[in-house]
Amino acid sequence: MINKENIDNLVSFINQEIIEKLGDKTEALYLVGSYASGNISLNRPDINWLLIHKDPVEDESRWVIGEIFTEAIDKFINQFVVRPELRPFKFSYPIKRGEDVFINLSIVTDAPSAQEFIHKNSFLPEYVFEGFKSSRKLVFGNDLLKNISFEVNKNNIWSLAMEKIISHKVQLDRIPLTYHLQKDVDLVYNEALSHGKNLLYFAVELLMSEEELKEKKYIEIFQDKNSMQSFLTSKYAKFSSLSQTIYDAKDNYEKFKSDKDKAKEVYLAASKIADIMFEILFAK
Repeated sequence: MINKENIDNLVSFINQEIIEKLGDKTEALYLVGSYASGNISLNRPDINWLLIHKDPVEDESRWVIGEIFTEAIDKFINQFVVRPELRPFKFSYPIKRGEDVFINLSIVTDAPSAQEFIHKNSFLPEYVFEGFKSSRKLVFGNDLLKNISFEVNKNNIWSLAMEKIISHKVQLDRIPLTYHLQKDVDLVYNEALSHGKNLLYFAVELLMSEEELKEKKYIEIFQDKNSMQSFLTSKYAKFSSLSQTIYDAKDNYEKFKSDKDKAKEVYLAASKIADIMFEILFAK
């Protein structure tokens, strides 16, 4: 059963396991995102961590984290299905069908200076780090993000936009070709929803003015779906019905996830959102 107490128990278990098994290799472990901010949705819980690993990151550490996630899946199997989701590239197959709780952990490398930290971990854009920083809750180690300034402006967002959108669209294109469209409807639904949701977050930043980015207005907008939809629609009306489809899909995740027609609707909406974002880029 999904409730806040059980989710808190899952988070505590994973925190303790990481500290016990990787504490000597970890500079900082954070909770980030909606759980850390205190506004996680119980409709589709999504828990995110950031681990700053001592240089260099070892593949052995990734394996240990995989073992911890496996232990978490087994430990909580009678409450809900723990689903590692390393979007946009890797979506786990559920150990069984049931109520889902999603987890994601990003691993980055420590560095002696802020500039080198940003350079070493450039596979994550600075706007992503800024989101981590703004929502972070330190679990273990030193608060390294506190003294690092991340530059979020139109130039760095637009310079990465094509790569970002393609990374989602390539995955979206493969969804109906990968899954059994009768037996794996819930997987189609979830993966399309995840891509659509993340594309909408990026669309907010893509459409913001330099001044809005400077004031970090996206952080406030991300906290409220009505503000997010209002902003997107005011900037680009074509997002209106598509964003509503994605929000409805998230709010009714358990209710709709096994409905084939809903899964197709979410898939087509997410794909169309990506197409519109390409349209915005090409119109510049």
